[in-house]
Amino acid sequence: MSSEVKRQFLEFEPVIFKDRKGDEVTIRQYHHEEDRERLISMYESFSPDNRCLGLPPSTRIAIENWIDYLAENGFAIVAELGGKLIGHCVIVPTADWKKVDLSIFVHQDYQDRGIGQALLRHIIDYAKRMGFDGIMLVTERDNHRAVHVYKKFGFRIVNPEHEFDMYLQLK
Repeated sequence: MSSEVKRQFLEFEPVIFKDRKGDEVTIRQYHHEEDRERLISMYESFSPDNRCLGLPPSTRIAIENWIDYLAENGFAIVAELGGKLIGHCVIVPTADWKKVDLSIFVHQDYQDRGIGQALLRHIIDYAKRMGFDGIMLVTERDNHRAVHVYKKFGFRIVNPEHEFDMYLQLK
């Protein structure tokens, strides 16, 4: 039996903000049992043009497996508008719980409204509160809009080989 205690995530207080269109969007903690089907629906209607490095997956079974893996191993927040999930941001800790890997997606019908930046801002604050040292992510080199946003939040490119590995120091 392992002597290591399973680490716990802190609660996330919901936030309501007005996006660039004036709609009230709620950013809140993802609850797997209640939200799973709505998140799968969001990803099933995700445009292939908005996929990055093969994510989100394109088939229902692959989406289910991916979402289940993230729920089991990480912590997620979602953006919700009118009962519909329109954005998803998740962090998955490294084995030593010092850093986290980040994934973030906003449905194409709701992009360019500040929702992704709001999700990113809140997950960065959350990761700081959790005491993580830093946040890692990988994006495609030609995903200029995302790279611009990540740099705006302080991420730096640490490996420009094939994709862009980016890192944000938190401590």
